[in-house]
Amino acid sequence: MLINKINVLLHENNLVIAENETLRNKYSIFNSRKEAGTQLISFLEKDNVDMMLAIPNGGIPVAEPPFYHFQPKEFNLLLIRKVHVPWTQEAGMGAVTPDGNVFFNQELINSYNIDEEAVERKVKDAMDVIYERKRFYDLSEYNAKDKVILIIDDGIASGFSMIAGATWLREMGAKKIIIAVPTAPLDSLKRLEDLADKIICLNIRTRYPFAVADAYKNWYDVSSNEAKNILNEIRKV
Repeated sequence: MLINKINVLLHENNLVIAENETLRNKYSIFNSRKEAGTQLISFLEKDNVDMMLAIPNGGIPVAEPPFYHFQPKEFNLLLIRKVHVPWTQEAGMGAVTPDGNVFFNQELINSYNIDEEAVERKVKDAMDVIYERKRFYDLSEYNAKDKVILIIDDGIASGFSMIAGATWLREMGAKKIIIAVPTAPLDSLKRLEDLADKIICLNIRTRYPFAVADAYKNWYDVSSNEAKNILNEIRKV
């Protein structure tokens, strides 16, 4: 497919958002996460990345083609966990970083009148998942200081997970942060304005409601075993 790029400068910090203009506001574009990752490659050609981080589980198959193409010095996982609202696993009221920092969508919490005890319980659930995934994936610690970091996921919805991850990396001293995703709403990308140096999003949408799954023809929840198998193959390289 012919790639048609457009660069958009947003506000005073000169954040660059690179998109495939032909995919704006379209649905059912990518056959799979792996195909979406392959399409991201041409948008990353000029970026000299020190470390590639995938957000599990869905971001791991997206990151697979760019990893094999560029073979960065380091590859690891960015364990950011959504803090779910109490009655559904789909909606989130914030996100937790690996060191326990929590970023809340306070507007949503207030609008749903979620009490403090329920919030604390869901934060604990999110941290438990992070600890379990650290063990399951046998992850090593990494240092982002003075490095160009590329974060890959299968899409951005509200953006709070990516905000949490990018903030955490900034606090670690990352030199530059590039975010690459197949799909996202424009409003959520703008929330990352002060945290990212560049955002690559093939399919930007301005229509609501928004769901990451709508960009994929074959959408399913990536299992931990599938994600670990991909990670094990990457580690062999």
